[in-house]
Amino acid sequence: MYNYSEKEYEIFSRLFILNEYSEENLKILSKIKIGIVGIGGIGCPLSQYLVSSGVKKLLLVDGDIIEKSNLNRQILFNLNDIGQKKVDVAKHKLKLINTECKIDIIDVNVSSSNLNSLNDCNIIVDATDDWFTSKLLNEYCIKNSINFLYSSALRHDLQIILFNNKNKDNHICLNCIFPNRNDVDLPRCSVVGISGISAGLAGLVAAQKIINFSLNLRDETNIMTISDGKNLNFDNIIIKSKDDCYLNST
Repeated sequence: MYNYSEKEYEIFSRLFILNEYSEENLKILSKIKIGIVGIGGIGCPLSQYLVSSGVKKLLLVDGDIIEKSNLNRQILFNLNDIGQKKVDVAKHKLKLINTECKIDIIDVNVSSSNLNSLNDCNIIVDATDDWFTSKLLNEYCIKNSINFLYSSALRHDLQIILFNNKNKDNHICLNCIFPNRNDVDLPRCSVVGISGISAGLAGLVAAQKIINFSLNLRDETNIMTISDGKNLNFDNIIIKSKDDCYLNST
C-alpha cells in the first residue's frame, strides 16, 4: 500500500504501529523528497533517520571525500571508507536500511550552476559548514517556493529552523535572522571544534522537524530550536519577520 512493499512493512513494523503513521501519512511519506546538502556530522544522522522513518526519496549533495577527521561525527563512515566519495558511501549504507528507497546523488558541492538539480525537492536541508552556501540555498528556496531547513552545529551548540517558503504572505527567512549581505568571518568546526554528539543531536532534531512538518504533527515553521548539547538544554524561539529584509520582495 502507498508504494511500501511487504518487506518494508516488516522493516517499519514497530514504527507503523504509531497512530501518527496513518494511511494518509504513509502516502505522504512515500512521496516526499528531501534534499540534503552536506553529508557530514549533521547530514549523516539526518539521512539515516529519515530513511529509518519511512522516507523513500532523498537527494544527497556533497563533493567531498571521506577523511579520518570526519569519523568522530559522520556516523555513516568508518576507516574502510577513507578516500571514497561521501555521497557514494552514504547511498550504499542507506540502501542497506531499505533497499527500496530511491536515493539520488550529486558528487560535487552545491553552487549557483547546479542549484536547479534541487528543484523537485519538497524540503532542502542546509547541512553544510559554509555560510556562503547557506545564503545561496536560502535565496534559492525563497525564489522557488521550496521549504528550507537550516541546521548548524559548532562546539556543543546547535541551531535548527525550518522555513515555510510556500507561505508568501508571511516572509521569514535566514536573512531575517542573520542579515549579512556580505560574507562574514564565522567560526568553523575545523577551527573551534565540534562535539560529535552535538552534531548527531542536530541531525536528529532536523529529522524530527521534517517529519513533524511533512505529516502536520506539529507546527515547526519559523521556530528556531537551539541547544547546548553538553548541558542538554533545549529552547524553541519563535522568529518574526524582518520588514526590511532585502529578500522580502523576492
